[in-house]
Amino acid sequence: MMTKDLLSFQKYQLAFTSHIRDPLNQPRPKNVKNKGMDVYKEIVFNNLFESVSACFPVVQKVIGKRAWHKLIRGFFSEHSSSTPIFRKIPEEFLAYLSNIHALTPENFPPYLTSLCHYEWVELLVSTMKDETDKRNINAIGNLRMNQPAFEPAMQLLNYEYAVQKISPRYKPSVKENTQLLVFRNTELEVKFIELNSITYRLIEILKQNKVNCEQALTMLAIEINQVETESIIQFGLDILEDLRSQGVILGVY
Repeated sequence: MMTKDLLSFQKYQLAFTSHIRDPLNQPRPKNVKNKGMDVYKEIVFNNLFESVSACFPVVQKVIGKRAWHKLIRGFFSEHSSSTPIFRKIPEEFLAYLSNIHALTPENFPPYLTSLCHYEWVELLVSTMKDETDKRNINAIGNLRMNQPAFEPAMQLLNYEYAVQKISPRYKPSVKENTQLLVFRNTELEVKFIELNSITYRLIEILKQNKVNCEQALTMLAIEINQVETESIIQFGLDILEDLRSQGVILGVY
C-alpha cells in the first residue's frame, strides 16, 4: 500500500513512529510537542538498547560505548524486525549486522559479527527446548558399538577468529580458525568447550549420520588418510568418554 492510500490516522502513526526511529532524518509530526515526543523517543530507544546490550557485554567493552551506541542507533532506525518478541531482538540484531554495508574494518573490527554470534549463542542454548525421551537412553552403555545421545541443547561453532579469547586487552589482528561446542548441562548451565578440528569433525559425523561410534571413527580415519584405523578408534572413544563425563553425551541409544 502506498503512503498516499493510507487513512489520515495511519499516516499520523507512520510519521510518529518514523520520527521515533530516525529523528535526524524524519520530521516530527505536526501538532506534537517536542517535550512529549522526546519522552517517547527516549523510552522506546532505551528499551531496545537495554534488550540488545544485555546479550553482548564483551562486544560493548571491546568496541567502546560510542561505537556500540552507534550500532544500536543504526539497528533501531534501519532494521525491519520480523518479530515483536523481546527475547528475539538479539537475533534480529545479528541479522542486521550481516546486511549492513557500514560494517567495514575501517569502522569496526573484522571479528565483530563472529563475536556477537558467539555471545548470542549462549542465549540460544539456554532457551532451546529439550524434548528428548530419556527412557530411550542408556547412560552407561558402550559407546563403541552404539549411537551416542548428545545433549539436545548444544551447538557446534566454527569461527575464523578465536572469539572466546577476545577482550578489551586481546583484540586479534589475524585470523585463527576456531571450533567450539556449546551445551546446556543438567544444572541448566551453559558451558563452552574448545575443540580441535578432528573432534569437531567427529561430532559432525555422529550428528549427521545414524551410525555408531566405531563406524563414525572409521569414516573419520578414511577422511584423514589414517591407515591405523584402530588407533583412531581408541583415541576417538577416549574423547567421547570425556564428553560423556562433561555431560555433552548423555549416553547411548
